[in-house]
Amino acid sequence: MDFQTLQGHTFRLLRDPVQTRYSLDFVKKWLNDAERQYCTDTDYSVKKNTALTTASGTREYDAPADCLSVQEVYYGGARLGRLDIEDTIHSDGDHSGPPTGFYVENQKIGLEPIPTAAVTLTVLYYSMGGAMSAVGDVPIIPAEHHMALVFYACMLGCIEGDDTRLAVFNQLWMQAIEKAKADVVQKYPWPAVDQTGGAAEVSRHNHDTGGF
Repeated sequence: MDFQTLQGHTFRLLRDPVQTRYSLDFVKKWLNDAERQYCTDTDYSVKKNTALTTASGTREYDAPADCLSVQEVYYGGARLGRLDIEDTIHSDGDHSGPPTGFYVENQKIGLEPIPTAAVTLTVLYYSMGGAMSAVGDVPIIPAEHHMALVFYACMLGCIEGDDTRLAVFNQLWMQAIEKAKADVVQKYPWPAVDQTGGAAEVSRHNHDTGGF
């Protein structure tokens, strides 16, 4: 299901098909919250890649909004080494030139040395979703579990609107998560993505220790 279809199901189950009680912005947020919660509860993540462009004199760049953890960074095709930010902070001045290393801090990807040219920066990372915005966006989780996102969004809607069906949607959510946990374990991983692009990969990732 795409983002628009998920929204429609949520409004229908909340008995607000014409959107008079709940705002569309709230429902969008609840569905994205649901996807992040799904990935947290099931240890589910997908390996993705994205391309940025460096700017001369700029050290740090925003990590993708759905990024759980950065795995690899390539500068113009050359793989960069991972650095500790402390090594950069305490280095002898701000060096410029083609980067050889990167660090990640506060949702930023930092490069060392500081780039002096516009070059493609390819970032390989684990996504835990929660970044749907366009009507055609599709959750990163398996299609057979999409209704779980609707149940979670309805839970939040019940809290917001003082709906007495909170326990019902909570039960549906918990049942969906238990089934998802079993399905993720049994599902064979998809092919891994590389720096040139490719298919996504289902991964079981420890979210407690595997962040930035």
